[in-house]
Amino acid sequence: MRERRIPSLRRALLLNLLVPTSVLAIALGVGGLLLINKTVERAYDRVLDGSAKAIAERISVEDGEITVDLPQVALGMLETRANDSVYYNVSYDGMLVTGYPDLPLIDLAKLRADSIGHFDLRYKNVPVRIAAMAQPVYGKPRPVLIEVAETKDGRTMAQRELLLFLAALETGIVLAAAALGWLAVRRGLSPLVDLGREIDTRQIEAGRGLRPLNLASIPYEAHPPVRAMNQLFVRLDAAMQVIRDFIADASHQMKTPLASLRVHLALLQRDTGEQSENREIIAEIERSTRHLDRLVAQLIAMARAEEAAVAEKGFHPPVTDLVASASEAVSIMAPLAAARDVDLEFEARLDAAPIRAHAPALHDILINLIDNAIRYNANGGSVVVSVFFEDGRYLTRVSDDGPGIAPEHRERVFDRFYRIPANNRPPGSGLGLSIVRTLLQQSAGTIALTDGIGGAGLAVIIAFPAA
Repeated sequence: MRERRIPSLRRALLLNLLVPTSVLAIALGVGGLLLINKTVERAYDRVLDGSAKAIAERISVEDGEITVDLPQVALGMLETRANDSVYYNVSYDGMLVTGYPDLPLIDLAKLRADSIGHFDLRYKNVPVRIAAMAQPVYGKPRPVLIEVAETKDGRTMAQRELLLFLAALETGIVLAAAALGWLAVRRGLSPLVDLGREIDTRQIEAGRGLRPLNLASIPYEAHPPVRAMNQLFVRLDAAMQVIRDFIADASHQMKTPLASLRVHLALLQRDTGEQSENREIIAEIERSTRHLDRLVAQLIAMARAEEAAVAEKGFHPPVTDLVASASEAVSIMAPLAAARDVDLEFEARLDAAPIRAHAPALHDILINLIDNAIRYNANGGSVVVSVFFEDGRYLTRVSDDGPGIAPEHRERVFDRFYRIPANNRPPGSGLGLSIVRTLLQQSAGTIALTDGIGGAGLAVIIAFPAA
C-alpha cells in the first residue's frame, strides 16, 4: 500500500504562491512571444520597404523604355549578421526589366496603390519574405512591379535571442519568487514554530505544562486551534488530578484497612487454639488478604508509572548506577528467596554501569523482575541476577530455572492482567511485567524474554543505553 504523504502547511502555502505565479509567467511568455514576433517582423519589413522605395525612386523612362539606375544602398541596407540572401526584381507588364528572372511575380491585383505588400513565399526551396509595390511611371499606362526578397535567417535569429532572454528573465522571476516566498512563508509560520517549541519544552511534572497558552503572541488565524488546545489542557489537567487523587486516596484508604485486617487476622489466628477448621479458614483469608494487598500495591505502582511516563516524555532522566541498584534489589529480595528455599545470586562483571534512569523507577523494575523469578520458581530453584556491558549498552539479566514461559505467550505477558493458563500456578495479578515495560519507557530501556539457566526456566533481559 502506498504510504500517504503527510500534509504540510508550508508546502501548501508555497504551492498557492508559486502556481499562480507560474501561470502568470506562462501567460506573459505567450504574450511576449506574440509581441516579439510582431516587433521583429515589423522592424525587418521596414528595412525591406526602404530598399523597395529606394529602387522605385530610380525608375525612369528613356526613349519609351523603362530603365533602372539601381543604387548600391538599396540592397546594402539589408545586410544582417545572419548574412541573409537578397533578391530583387523590376518588371513591367510581366516582362523583366532587371533583377532575378525566376523570382515569383506578385499579382498586381493584390497590391494597393501607394502601399507595399508583404508576402511569405519559397524561393530556391528557401523561405523568403517579399516586399512588393506597384510604382506608376510617367508615360506608361500600367505601373511597374518592384519586388525585394530576403531570406528569413536574420529574423529567426533575432526572435530566438529575444525569446531566450524572455525565458531566462521569467525563469529568474519564478525562482526569485520561490526563494522570497519560502522566506516569507517561513517567517510567517515562525510564530507557529515557536508555539510548537513552547509546547515541546513544557514539563507536566512541574505543574506548568498544562497552563493555557498565551494568545497575545499567536497570530489571529491560529487562535481557534490554540483555544481548543487550551480547553484540552484544562480537561487533561482535570483528568490527571483525578489520577493523582486516586493514587493518594488508594494509598491511604485501601492500604490502611488491609494492614488493619492483617493485624486482626494475626490476633484471631492466635486465639483459635487447636481448631483446625478455623485455622484453615483464617489461613485462606490471610492468603487472600496478602494477594489483595499485593494487587492494590501493583495497581498503585502501575498508575504512578503511567503518570511518570507521561510527565517525563521527551526529558532526560538523571544518571543512575545500574550495578548499585541491582545489588540493592537483590539484598531486599534475599529474605523472600530464603523463605521459599530459592538460591539467589548476584553477578557483576563491572564496577559501575551509569545509565539514565530514575532511581525509584529502576528499583521497582528490578524488584518486580526478581520477585517474579522467585515466586514462579520451585523450591530448591535458582535465580541469578547479572549485570554486564554489551554493544554499547548496559544489561541486566534475571535468570531462573523454573517452569519458564512458552514462546507463544512471551509477548502477551506484557498485557495487563494477562496470566498464562496453567495448573497450580502461584497467585498473582498479571501486572508485574506490564509495570516493568511502562517504567522502562521513561529511560529508553528495552526488555526481552529468552530461555533461562541451562535452557530451562526464563531469562528476562533489560538493556539501557550507556550514559
